Amino acid sequence: MTFEIWISFVLASLLIIATPGPVVTLLITTSISQGKSAAFSMIPGTFLGDLTSMLLSFAGVGVLLLASPTLFSIMKLVGAAYLIYLGVRIWYESASNATTQKKPSTNKSKSALKAFWVTILNPKSFLFYVAFMPQFVSKHEAFLPQILLLGATFLGLGLLNDFTYTVMANKVVRFLNNQSQKWIHRIGALNLIITGIVIFVLKH
Repeated sequence: MTFEIWISFVLASLLIIATPGPVVTLLITTSISQGKSAAFSMIPGTFLGDLTSMLLSFAGVGVLLLASPTLFSIMKLVGAAYLIYLGVRIWYESASNATTQKKPSTNKSKSALKAFWVTILNPKSFLFYVAFMPQFVSKHEAFLPQILLLGATFLGLGLLNDFTYTVMANKVVRFLNNQSQKWIHRIGALNLIITGIVIFVLKH
């Protein structure tokens, strides 16, 4: 793989990763409501979710999802239901959080697990890895070293993106009153709910 191809992959990945999705929404709302450390505790879950999705995709799950409408529909429904559940929960939590200045306590293991499931239950993740990354693999070189490099690059950029959004949200919250924080929470909740609905109606 040439350096030019790798740079092209980095730029393309940055454009994709920087677009806020369910995980970024979860990190931002958590950073605002529970603090930076609570959001940081979720990042290992997102990393493991991305890594698991990537490994399973190249182990054949992505192709299986493409070939099996039934399996795709089951995973789609589970993922959509979980996002909608989280969105509704965050919406109702926003009201109680806005009435107190004290940050609620956080179970780091549960936070990481929550982020893991948000990441891995999205069937588009599996299809993305199968469709996107192989486009940057040269047919004239060994496949495994190239895919390992691309995978490590993508995961590293994902970590950087998660940390950046978390820190930015934590800095912005200092300038927000309780009512503003409440509405940011509700916007984040609506984002998760709408994303869940979009996944639900996603065609095979």
